[in-house]
Amino acid sequence: MPSSLDEAILRVLPTERDAVAWLSTPELHRRLEERGHRVGYTKKVQRHLVALEKDKLVISTENGRELLWQRKPWLQGGRDGVNLMGASEAVAFHILRRFAGNKLPDAVTMDIEPLFKAAEVRLSQEKADSRVYRSWADKVDSVDGAFALIRPKLGPEIFQTVATATFFERELLVQYRPAYKGDQAEEPKAKPLWPLALVESGGVMYMVAQDPAHAPRPEKGKTKWLRTLYRLDRIGSVTESGKTFAYPHDFKLRAYIETEQAFDFLPEAPVRLELAFDGNAGNHLKETPMAKDQEIGALPDGRLTVSGTVAPSLKLRWWLRSIGPDVEILAPQSLREEFAEDFAKLAKRYRLPNS
Repeated sequence: MPSSLDEAILRVLPTERDAVAWLSTPELHRRLEERGHRVGYTKKVQRHLVALEKDKLVISTENGRELLWQRKPWLQGGRDGVNLMGASEAVAFHILRRFAGNKLPDAVTMDIEPLFKAAEVRLSQEKADSRVYRSWADKVDSVDGAFALIRPKLGPEIFQTVATATFFERELLVQYRPAYKGDQAEEPKAKPLWPLALVESGGVMYMVAQDPAHAPRPEKGKTKWLRTLYRLDRIGSVTESGKTFAYPHDFKLRAYIETEQAFDFLPEAPVRLELAFDGNAGNHLKETPMAKDQEIGALPDGRLTVSGTVAPSLKLRWWLRSIGPDVEILAPQSLREEFAEDFAKLAKRYRLPNS
């Protein structure tokens, strides 16, 4: 069975139908490294090519003192993709590129780029089924529910380095500027991090990383690894350290998002939140609950009441403030008092001169 390196070699090698039908071993090595595959030395690629030739998956020819290589023309995939690809596959690849193309590492994107191109050609053809499939891309979109801000600039080289290391589970050396430290005259020191996942939130890309210097220390009450969010646009520089790491078996991204609530920012211990809404301000919670144990009722004055167990966080506060005077916090008392103080400050700030 071909190894992962064998599979990468077979994806990169051309066939007799390609414009450049042969590749030398050094050129193949360069292209593999370009896609993010850490191959090491050229002789290793040569050994894999010789083994693949014995398995009759590749062929070679001599060009002076060097060997040139070619993949046997089995299923052509993206190279003959226009002829093989159906309209459903074409629209699927088109949507994938549109909504997730910038979230894929080069190791994936460069391998399937021919399929993206084949999809565009297939949808452009005047076939009986092309119009409805071609128009689907103009019938779907994604809109952020919050006020749209201009997204921070993220260098493509930063993203690709992080994405490639995350994909191959390699350690990174990261120079990072946390927001709370502001502008610093000195360059931050590069620290080793293990990239576990990438998450886009509110138009900003984050890396979930584990710090190898902060392993669990049960004797000091630290039972978990230190895992932190890093905004990619705040990374000054990033390189691979040359080391790999064992991906932690206890880390699951969906569980991290839902249980740790790191993307709610500064989450606190769960509380029972009770709210009262004026008019129709809280009606949307009947269809989109704020908690799994949500309960809905009414006050004698007719206001809608909604209660449920939530973790106070910056995101929760942002949401409550976005509703303005149409919501009243009934409990917990601490959060009610916090908002009362905030609104007293706002009232003082916005008070008219003669009021």
